[in-house]
Amino acid sequence: MDRFETFMTGFRSLGHGARAESLADLEPECCCPECPTYNDCTEGAGERLYCLVGRSFGCVTEDLGCVCPGCAVHRELDLQYRDYCLKGPEAARRYERSLP
Repeated sequence: MDRFETFMTGFRSLGHGARAESLADLEPECCCPECPTYNDCTEGAGERLYCLVGRSFGCVTEDLGCVCPGCAVHRELDLQYRDYCLKGPEAARRYERSLP
């Protein structure tokens, strides 16, 4: 089990409030606001941590570059993908890759 799988196992066992706290603890490490694809709409919506919570809800419409691989959260959780704001979270993408 890698670091992401270990994190998600613990995360899934938390209640709703504790999950929100866990995500809030990771927010300061999130580099989404530094990304060229991040825009005024995403900032206004408070969107962050796409790698864990999922793609943008309509704010991100084009890929202007990706800084995911340089993000502390990406490194800390040993994530495998990038462009989460456009393509979805790590868990969903790993699941999709596991399908025949």
